[in-house]
This record gives sequence, structure tokens and C-alpha cells, in this order.
Amino acid sequence: MHNEQQGGWRRQLQLMIQSTAINRKTKLTVREQLLFFLPLAITSFLIIISHSLFNAGLARLPDPEVMIAAFAVAKSLMHIFQSPVTMIRQTVTALIDRRGNLRITTKFLLLVSASVILLLGITAFSGLSRLIFGSVMGLAGKTLDQAVLMLHILFLFPIMVAIRDYFVGFSLKFRIAPLITIASIIRIIYVLIFIIFIDQMSALPPAYLASLMFIGGVAIEAAIMVLGNILLVGSFNKKLDQLQKEQSKKPRSARLTYTTIIYFYLPLIVTRLIQTTIMPIINSGLARTSEPDLSISVFAVAWSLGMIILSPFIMFHQVPLNFIDEDGRSNQRSVQKFALLLALTSAVVLFLIAFTDLGYLILTKLIGTSHQVSILAADVLKLMCLLPFLMAAREYYWGMLMKRRQTIHIWKGKAINLFTILVSVAILIFLAPANAAIIGAIAFICSESAEFIFLYFRSRRSSSS
Repeated sequence: MHNEQQGGWRRQLQLMIQSTAINRKTKLTVREQLLFFLPLAITSFLIIISHSLFNAGLARLPDPEVMIAAFAVAKSLMHIFQSPVTMIRQTVTALIDRRGNLRITTKFLLLVSASVILLLGITAFSGLSRLIFGSVMGLAGKTLDQAVLMLHILFLFPIMVAIRDYFVGFSLKFRIAPLITIASIIRIIYVLIFIIFIDQMSALPPAYLASLMFIGGVAIEAAIMVLGNILLVGSFNKKLDQLQKEQSKKPRSARLTYTTIIYFYLPLIVTRLIQTTIMPIINSGLARTSEPDLSISVFAVAWSLGMIILSPFIMFHQVPLNFIDEDGRSNQRSVQKFALLLALTSAVVLFLIAFTDLGYLILTKLIGTSHQVSILAADVLKLMCLLPFLMAAREYYWGMLMKRRQTIHIWKGKAINLFTILVSVAILIFLAPANAAIIGAIAFICSESAEFIFLYFRSRRSSSS
């Protein structure tokens, strides 16, 4: 009787979470795509909120300026080491389509994750971390000491991210994306509770508290993703067999080898590394204008507000990756229509913020910027109204190329993006616009346009070959 009740409870939970599941035999609709994508969009929004909450928690620690600076530096070094595990969810979704590919891909990802943890652990617990923070990054005194202590905890962060993203990939593949949003919400709740009680945990060193606040949230996300997939999916092998039967009329994909996985995975890592350099290049350019402090602050304020609206596009490649076949014919028009509707909606929201008093009120009343900064930031936001279309198009072709396992073209496109940013910033600094902050927005638009043009022609060529 107990087993029957447990089975019934599990089936009810599956039906509740899998309400977004897609019937693969019916024609794809905008509603079905929205139900799949909405949890990902909400998750991206919640991640932005959680980053703001971390700063609020650090501000409650002793010597908040020191803690915020030390945490920013320690986290930036950790993220450099973490880069190889940032594309795990895409790899799972794109490559794991049957039992054999599940085993070999999992072994590869385990090897990558273990290597990252080993290298970061050696750096954290040897004199190498102090050397990097002091001699390379320029920290000294208490800030240096706190950054070293923080890395003693943060070195575990990549493995938590790897576990979380591995199971996120399966949640996307098996159409239980709401589980991802639930995990993100619980992460927010954890951080809020941690902030409330952080004053009562003074027995622990402040550096450890800062690190535990950060890593604990991701650890909880990872635990929820693991348990959720076990409850809702059960055996991955059986589920993959079921998907393979549903797609029996489609050509069977080739069995993976470590070489093919590396050819897929490595370009994504290079792409990620290139992405991390784009904002520093823009800020370096703004620092060479006539009023560098004003230009950097205006662009930072406008960009952070605009990215709240644009953040969902970061996950849009999952839509074509999950819904379009390798030949690019099945569901292609439906996904393109959804991309256009999503871009139009985001552009309208940005338009209202940039061209009406709404943006000025948000900047001055909610964010607290000055009148001058708010007026200048509106110019940046007006230009950002073009970005929803460019970002949606880029992510669409990213998903298509991932589906075809042609990620080499993704990093080439991002390299073109980087080159265009460098050239655009240099030209715009020479032209010296009255509002120098628009240099960042124009350069970003030019670089996204160049990447989109490359991906468009590359994708057309590969689909016709």
C-alpha cells in the first residue's frame, strides 16, 4: 500500500511539472515554445537578482568595502578556472541522445570537472593564489588575506555548477524546465535567509561566510536538480530509449567518440573565454574618453537596466536546439516566428523605458542615479532597443549549429564579434561623441551585427551542403 501511494504521488508530481511537455507528433506552436522557454527566462532574471543580493550580504559583514573587493577578485579568478564547465548543459542537450552517448559524454564531463577542481584546489591551497592576487591583481593587506581565505571555499564552486548544469541539461531534454525555475527560486530564498541571519554567524570567519553564501545557493540548486530528475525522470537510459523510439523516422545520429566531443566542446569554451573580454574592452575604451568616470558610470547603469530585459535571450539557443531537427526543416518557421515575437516584445519594453519618463523614474527613484546620469543613460537605452533582434538571431543560429555539432563556427563568430568591438571602440573614441557612453552601445551593436551576418551565411552554407 505504501509503495502504491508513493508511486501515485510521484505520478502526480510528474504530471504537475511536466505540464510543459511537448507532444512531438503535433505541430509546434508558439504557446508550446513559450511554456518551454518561460522558465528559462525567469531563471535568467532570478540569477540577476541573486547577484544583487550577494552584495547586500557582503555589506553586512565587518569591513564591507574590504569584503566586497576581496570577493569580487576571488570570484573573478575562480570564474577563469570555471570556464571549462560553463557549457555542460548545452553539451548534454546536444550530444546525449542515446545510451552509448550518455556514458561517453558523462565520462568526458567528469574528467573535465575533476581537472578543473584539481587545478583550482592546488591554486587555492598553495602559495600560488597569494602570488596571483598580490603580484598580478594588485591586492595587498587585509583584502589580499580575505581573498585567499575565500578561495579555500570557492574552489568547490565549479563542481557544484557542473552537477547542476549536467542535470539542467536533462531537464531541458526531457521537457521539465519548470524544475530549473523552482531551483532558482529556492536559491534566492536561501540567500535571503543567509543575509537575515549572517549577523548571528560571527563564529565563522567573514571570508568563509561570504563564500558559503555564494556556494551554498548553487549547492542547493544542484541538489534540487538531482532529486528532481530522479523523481520526475527516473532512469535516463529508459527515457532516452523512449525518445529514440518517438524519433524512429529520423536519421540516427552517429555514435560519439572522445574526439567528436572535444571538437564540439572546445569551441564553446573558447567562445566563453572571448565573451569574458568584451566588457573589459568596452570599459577600457570608455576610460579613454574626455570624462571617463561619467562615461563608465552612465554605460554601467544603462547596461545593467537594459540587461534585465535582455537577459532571457542568453538561454534562447535552447529553443532551436530542442525543437528543430538537424536538417533545419522541422519546426524551423515556428521557432523563427517565436524568436521574432520575443524580440518585438522585449524591444517594446525597452522602447517604453528609453523613450518615455518611465526610464527616468526607474533610474532616479529606484536605482538612485543623478539627473545627469539618468538623462545620458537614456541615450544608451535607446540604442539598446536594437539588441533584442540581434541577440535573438544570434542565439537562434547558435542553437542550430549546436544541433548540427558544428560549434567551431560559433567560436569563429565570437572571434569576429571581438575584432569588431576592438575596431568600433577605436573609431568611436576618435570620433568623440558628445555622450561618450553611447560608444559602448554602438560598439556592441556593431559586433552583434557582424557575428549575426557570419552565422547567417555559415548556417545557410552548412544546411545546403
